[in-house]
Amino acid sequence: MVLTVTADGGTVTIGDIYIGEDKLTKTTDYTESEGKITIKKGTLDDLDEGKYVVTIKTNQGDATATIIVEDTTESG
Repeated sequence: MVLTVTADGGTVTIGDIYIGEDKLTKTTDYTESEGKITIKKGTLDDLDEGKYVVTIKTNQGDATATIIVEDTTESG
């Protein structure tokens, strides 16, 4: 999953990132390069099915995105 953060004039500095109340750890849970944040598959695999708010703290304010985790494995 890739989230892109763009600056509204000037540059943006990415700070802490959360899924819900859980603070993610850079390089363990996500990578960041040129304003793009990639949440690692293992981090998403650890989530139960449901809706989650991802919060990205920046020097220009918080950016949020909602993700939905669902099992799409075909049964049978």
